[in-house]
Amino acid sequence: LLSNAGKKCVVVERRDGPQRNPAAHVVNSRTLEIFRQAGFDLARIADIAQDPVDAGHVNFVTRLNGQLIGRLPFERQGDEILAFTPHPLRNISQHRLEPLMSAEVGTSPQVDLRYDTEWVSAAQTGAEVVSVVRNVRTGEETTIHSSYLIGADGAGSPVRKSTGIEMVGPAGLQSFIAIHFRGSLRRYVGDRLGALHFVMDPEVSGTFIAHDIDNESVFMVGFDPGTESIEDYGTSRCAEIVRHAIGDDTADVDVVGAGTWHMTAQVAERFRDGRVFLVGDAAHRFPPTGGMGLNTGVADAHNLVWKVLAVENGNASPGLLDTYESERRPIAETNCHQSLTNAFKMIILADALGLHPGSTSDDLRATLADPSQRDAIAAAVQAQATHFDMLGLQLGYVYETSLNPGAAVRPEDVDPT
Repeated sequence: LLSNAGKKCVVVERRDGPQRNPAAHVVNSRTLEIFRQAGFDLARIADIAQDPVDAGHVNFVTRLNGQLIGRLPFERQGDEILAFTPHPLRNISQHRLEPLMSAEVGTSPQVDLRYDTEWVSAAQTGAEVVSVVRNVRTGEETTIHSSYLIGADGAGSPVRKSTGIEMVGPAGLQSFIAIHFRGSLRRYVGDRLGALHFVMDPEVSGTFIAHDIDNESVFMVGFDPGTESIEDYGTSRCAEIVRHAIGDDTADVDVVGAGTWHMTAQVAERFRDGRVFLVGDAAHRFPPTGGMGLNTGVADAHNLVWKVLAVENGNASPGLLDTYESERRPIAETNCHQSLTNAFKMIILADALGLHPGSTSDDLRATLADPSQRDAIAAAVQAQATHFDMLGLQLGYVYETSLNPGAAVRPEDVDPT
């Protein structure tokens, strides 16, 4: 967005290249609209998106090849959405999207893209920001003079920490092991295709995220960091966990790796410190229930960039930059609140299934076989529907300004659909 307007940018990334492992995967309509405005080739992006036939539903199952408990549409990915946007939401894995975008950004003469480079520190002089960055391979440090510093450096944001800005909200809500593996799941799901498969069996509960149903998925399983560590999850154990969750101890599972992920629901107390701005995970950390993290971050950048351009081009006073926080922070709070609400709603289904600490597979089978429980279970599944249909949250946000007082709404008053 900045380079298209003729502004020179330096992008520093500590990794040696784009994201390699699956991470975010929901790219909503507003994000695709912003990508189009930024000049990205949407046809190429569409080519790496999952077919809505494969990724158009979510399933609640005993095990992947076991009994179907319930099934819901995953957002509105068909032609019905064209009345609202030309770009339906798509499941596009971040580790496939980043290389494509990096290649396009790297061709711009306005962008100095530096991998293997970490941001170290910055000083604001009033008229500029002077940053020190370090090559992680050689240790060589260099200085960058810039008009602004935008911290898009993730949940642990060194940029945010350097400003003293604190995160507000609960941390450590739940911890997961993310098991990245290769192998086809298609024959196990049959006609129950979907992007997400929630395995409810208490002896192997977790969530399959099918980044590519024929080749690549992630299984998220809860763990207790107080009694376990990632070192306890070697390749053999991870493969065994995945096979049990599939329901086939002979399943072809090639474990690529495993990592930890800690669920939080936090928003930074401020999004700005002078000429330093926070966007994306540096400014907010959501539960994954809703797929709002990546998309909120893209909208942050979009909101900030046009204001920076207006100020730098002499079309607005510097005071316009204050509206970045006043506009985007309430949106982040709303999205955080809804993501947390979605996560807690899963408890409704667990309760309907009679799942409590100490429950067994036999307990779940008994509940599902009890005709008197069927209506309650169906209602509990339906209670999850807004989790997977949040068009209103994606496209319907409104900013409150002096020209439009009262436009913004409280997070608890939002209808996400």
